[in-house]
Amino acid sequence: MSIADVETVDSAGIDEKTGEVVLTIDDGLDWQDERTHFEALERKVNAYVAFIKSGRLLETMPLANGRKVRIAVYHRFEPPFNAVGVLESLGRFLLLREVGFSYGASEAAKGAPGT
Repeated sequence: MSIADVETVDSAGIDEKTGEVVLTIDDGLDWQDERTHFEALERKVNAYVAFIKSGRLLETMPLANGRKVRIAVYHRFEPPFNAVGVLESLGRFLLLREVGFSYGASEAAKGAPGT
């Protein structure tokens, strides 16, 4: 799965600590072209919101019923400083739609040289 594949949820599960449903976006894009990166992320997030709001989440994952939902973006490459504000704005946008949001380094990135 990838950020470019808007037709697919990269992964979904229940957070054992919070009980939230977590829909994961695997963001493997670098940040050389920030505009293109944010456009891809926006398309993917909008697809996830549509998946949630249309009821397809509950159809495919009945355990999600009654649980909070969070979209978690895992970046292969650390976002540049100026991208953090945009990501924070995205989180506020999603909260207005009753969807949580988090972002951070992927496990692969954490173990990569230079991270």
